[in-house]
Parts: sequence; C-alpha cells; structure tokens
Amino acid sequence: TLEFTGDVTLTDPQVITDLPLPDTSYADLTIRAEVTNHADEPCRAVLRGTLDGGIGFSLPVDLAAGETRTVNCTPAECPALRIEEPRLWWPNGMGDPALYTCRLAFETDGRQSDARTVTFGIREYGDEWRDGIFRLKINGEPVYVKGGNWGMSEWLLRCRGEEYDTRVALHRHMHFNMIRNWIGSTTDEEFYDACDRHGIMVWDDFWLNSPPNLPHDLEAFQQNAVEKIKRLRNHPSIAVWCGDNEGVPQAPLDDWLRGDVAPYD
Repeated sequence: TLEFTGDVTLTDPQVITDLPLPDTSYADLTIRAEVTNHADEPCRAVLRGTLDGGIGFSLPVDLAAGETRTVNCTPAECPALRIEEPRLWWPNGMGDPALYTCRLAFETDGRQSDARTVTFGIREYGDEWRDGIFRLKINGEPVYVKGGNWGMSEWLLRCRGEEYDTRVALHRHMHFNMIRNWIGSTTDEEFYDACDRHGIMVWDDFWLNSPPNLPHDLEAFQQNAVEKIKRLRNHPSIAVWCGDNEGVPQAPLDDWLRGDVAPYD
C-alpha cells in the first residue's frame, strides 16, 4: 500500500482496557500510539479520538524535530476514556462479543496529518493454576474451553479472505469458544476479525515446534514476535500468546518472551 500523510505520523495504535474486577460497571481505556515528527523543526500536534457513540477526547503533544515518541492517553488526561456501563466482549456461550471502534487522528495547525481506526473489545483475561491445571478466566469468570486446532490456511483450510467468516461461524454453531492457531500458521487479518465477531477466543502460537529447536538468532525471533503482537494485539479474541508447540519452557526463550516481548501486549 501507498499512503500520503503530513509531517506527523501515527503508528501501532493500541487500546488497552482495564476493568476493576469484580466490578464491571465501568472500564478505563488507555490509548497508546507511536508518533513521529518527520519535519526539520519542532511542532505542536493534537491527538484527537472518537469512540462509539460520539465520545471524543484530545491530547496536545509537543514534538522536537525528527522525534519519535510513545504517547499515552489515559482517563487522568481525558476523562471521556472512563466508560460507564461498558458493553463487554464475551466468548461464545457466555454473552455477546461486543465491539467498539476508535478513530484516532493527529492534527497539526488544524489540519489532519495522519489517522488510524482501531476495532477493539472491552474485556480482561486472567488465569490461574488449580490442582496443576491451567484455567483461563475472562472478565473475572472462569471459562470452560472448547475448540479446535487450525493451521495452514491455504493448504489444509483452503481459506482466504471472507471465507473465514463462514468457517468461524461453523465453529461457533458447534458451541466451541476457542481456536488454537497452530504454530501461528494462520496469519490473515480476516481470521482474527471473524473470531472477534463470533466470540471465538484464539490460543495463538509463535512459530516454534518442539524443543530443543530454538531459533539460531533469538534477537531476530524476538523482533518478529514483537511485530506480530503489535499487528494483532487489539483483537479481543486473542486470549493466549504461546511461545512453543509441544514443549516444556526453555529458559532462554522463556526469558526473552516474558522480559522483552510481553510488554508489547
């Protein structure tokens, strides 16, 4: 794709949702994005956002020439980001998979320089170990996980684009609530969009298969993992990031994923 922008660009926008569990009467949103001033002189930009229902907010940002910075917009600066009585995203069988839309735009001198639209859901995942069993929770409620193992979209699924909606809907009609994305081999955005709409959680693997097959270059693996998370992290359907297939934790990989990769989620 080819895009035309002004001097200030907006990349990797993220909407972080926080519920004060067990209370779900309100949710706090944090809007995070990386902004860059490509001009040779400083500028004052304004981040403007609009949520469903016309809720608006704005945050002024001063940028030096050539500066790149991560901007956080929280309810402390923008009270409109506290959502009263939010519509929560629930997995299939537990409630409606409610979705919100947030449009973000950066303005300089009253003119739009760059804009992005993010679809997200208000939900909070949790987990616990009980009697040696990993238990998943959402919005404070335990989930009985039921689902299938998917992979290799073009070969095994013979699925691309809008075809995902039909296949994920069939998964929902079978009363399943999770798809395990085997070794992360299903990469199409339409897959995640369909899971968001139909309330199907995703157990999303990274691309490693059975120890001791660590990548030769952990640095390259880490950067690739970070880029995947940045691209997909706004999808409310993603419940679990899984570092390896069919293996026990390996200290080097585990340390890299938890220490260097996890903060981007």
